Amino acid sequence: MERWNIPKLMKILCFVFLLTVSTFQSAEAKTSSLPPVLSISTHGIGSKYYALGSGLASVLSAHLSTEFKVMPTSGPGEWLPMITTQEADMGMANNYDCMFGWLEKGSPIRLITNGTPNINGIIVSIGSGIKTGNDLRGKRYVGIYPGSAAQTAQAHAALANFGLTPNDVKMMSMPGASQGIKAVTEGRADANGASVIGMGVITELDAVKGALFLSFDPSPTAAKRYADIFPAVPIKIVPAPDRSGIREPTYLMKYETYLVGSKLIPEDVVYEIVKTLWENNKELWPIHAGLKEWKTDQFVTKYATVPYHPGAIRFYKEKGVWGNEMDNIQQSLLNKEK
Repeated sequence: MERWNIPKLMKILCFVFLLTVSTFQSAEAKTSSLPPVLSISTHGIGSKYYALGSGLASVLSAHLSTEFKVMPTSGPGEWLPMITTQEADMGMANNYDCMFGWLEKGSPIRLITNGTPNINGIIVSIGSGIKTGNDLRGKRYVGIYPGSAAQTAQAHAALANFGLTPNDVKMMSMPGASQGIKAVTEGRADANGASVIGMGVITELDAVKGALFLSFDPSPTAAKRYADIFPAVPIKIVPAPDRSGIREPTYLMKYETYLVGSKLIPEDVVYEIVKTLWENNKELWPIHAGLKEWKTDQFVTKYATVPYHPGAIRFYKEKGVWGNEMDNIQQSLLNKEK
């Protein structure tokens, strides 16, 4: 049997040791660029956005060295200024609120990923006699929500789709969409202008009086009248057990949910966030019903209302889902920045 050459063996062991240390240090250097904690701001506890944010945070925390903490707030009106003061890192809101915060309030945000869509429309009771948009003329219409500029814009956009203006209805104000739908249930209002499919209060209306979503006009001209006020696109919804108010194929409006972050977050950090959500996408789906629609095929959207973060763009280009069209959209958005 061949005897071991001790000096040669020592050299081999030293080489293996140095290679191991080098590999460990390289991996450590990669993860050390990630901060120990990052926050995701949402609406209050119990809201859909809080549930979505909690789901994202749990998956990210499970796969990265960073702890992702959910910060419940009263909404983007509170946390968008906190992005500016660097008291918050990321946040979740709809495309309108993000656009308004970025363009009008100067919040330094960038889009990280588009996610679960929301489906919105006008809700009435079956016995109201309102079957079409034209039937809204002269009716009591909840279309002003002091607590939400987005919902107010949705309600006004809905009228515009039908060729109506606030002067064509008896405009009513409610704190929020839920209160507006309750007013329809209780007979204090005839229609609620901002109603997201799947809301519990719509199910309650359906049980008491029968709920009905009015079908929008999906024609390009009418859809543009809506989108000029609130960024959304028509989508046909068919009846299903979990779709109260949909009694036949109905056109509603689809708008987007964003995970945005400060543009000061380093590119490598955002790259790792997007990579983690992409590679572990299916882990989101069982966490909450809303996360079943948070899928990779819509992370990149041509309807973006705020510019994407460079770290996200780098990952999307590597995956081949970001092309020349998105480059043009990104530049067009950046040109709007004050």
